[in-house]
Amino acid sequence: MILDLSAVTDSLVDLVKNNWAAAPIWAELGLGGPAFTPTFTGLAPDAIRDAGGAQLSLFLYHVESNNAQESTFWTSQMVRSPGQPVRYLPLALDLYYLLSAFSDASYPEEQQAMSVAMRIFHANAAVRSDTTPNPAWSLTLTMEHRSYDELSRLWQATTAPLRLGAVYRAAVVFLPPDESSAAAKEVQVVEATVNDSDVVTVTHR
Repeated sequence: MILDLSAVTDSLVDLVKNNWAAAPIWAELGLGGPAFTPTFTGLAPDAIRDAGGAQLSLFLYHVESNNAQESTFWTSQMVRSPGQPVRYLPLALDLYYLLSAFSDASYPEEQQAMSVAMRIFHANAAVRSDTTPNPAWSLTLTMEHRSYDELSRLWQATTAPLRLGAVYRAAVVFLPPDESSAAAKEVQVVEATVNDSDVVTVTHR
């Protein structure tokens, strides 16, 4: 369960940031450390172009419900009668991120940044909250196939020129439901009968 979607974005951005210096690409290039360090951000691609230098953006651009996970909750609710209203059920979500890089003067920096980030995400397909917030959360991170036309429309929507990018799906994120009101106590009916021998019989139902 998670209360704030930005906590997921921050954790994924920090995952790349914390593993940047140890990326194998720097040794392959014959360097003792990173050739450069981009600015890591969760902002949209068009929002980072004026900052200058190398940028690596992981932008949450779409959220949709996970019907398969929601159905598991609904199934258990249908077995019990009466079930809880929908407001008391967790909201299961899939988060879709656009990973992109930008450098105002170096295409190798853009492609190297993407290389490092994609390798880190590939090696960390299961992501959990770094700390122990209440409640804690975990999810799986997978690269999603998107057609060139779909990606082109996405970039056009950001009003930024097309750059190398990849789409990742973070699933499943659960938003906690409202707290359920206390269930009403079952009403007990007490019946008393008196027979001819003046014996009182008490029954509960």
